[in-house]
Amino acid sequence: MSDWPDDIAAELRRHEVVAITSGITDLREAAELLDRALPGRWTRIEWGMGSALNRSRFHDMQQRSGFHMLPMFVTRDAVIGGTTELRRYLDKDREQPPAAAPGAASESALIPWLGYAGLIPFLFFGVSAWIPQEAWKDFALHALGVYGAVILSFLGAVHWGLYLADRGHRAARLPGPAWAVIPAVAAWGALLLPPPMALALLALMFPLVLLVDRNSLPGHRIPARYMAMRGFLTLGATLTLIAGTLASLSMS
Repeated sequence: MSDWPDDIAAELRRHEVVAITSGITDLREAAELLDRALPGRWTRIEWGMGSALNRSRFHDMQQRSGFHMLPMFVTRDAVIGGTTELRRYLDKDREQPPAAAPGAASESALIPWLGYAGLIPFLFFGVSAWIPQEAWKDFALHALGVYGAVILSFLGAVHWGLYLADRGHRAARLPGPAWAVIPAVAAWGALLLPPPMALALLALMFPLVLLVDRNSLPGHRIPARYMAMRGFLTLGATLTLIAGTLASLSMS
């Protein structure tokens, strides 16, 4: 079914499941199920049965779906049914994840390799910043700060992609794109500061970004070990930025 009423069609462009209710529908049980399985990816539309238009639309939905009670749950493709059918739908979705595309397993294996390889510049320049040669030390500190700023901006941009896939995505209580620009702006601002302050600001931002991601990424289809890897990467980046901060202070 693709010819949904306008209000349902509009919500299905932003959400995976829409609950159709009346003013007296008890949605508590279904809301708990949906909040656990599809956080931020479902919504509710209330059709007051005092309206002749709503009664007519509900009657049409009954005829098309064969389901006669509220609440009624729909997806972009079909009517799920009521709360019992919703539970089966959500359980089936969890037990049978979508089949991986050809080559997806090998591509997923690249994630930890690329992630941990991204620590190499942090470690190299963080250690090199302590070499007692002023010209090299200046270069190492500058390179460490620029690389840290680039990676910080990259981590923020993740939320742009998530928002494009799910318009209900939020981070730090903000719409995804609003949060996404904050790490980038902070990174740019850090590069305008003297080295000790720049590196210290970056060292503070990495744990903050990780904290926001830990609270906002669960519920999205991300690799199972991604957040654990992010913890190790954030620790490595933060320690090298602190080392760079101390090295730059020793030059003062």
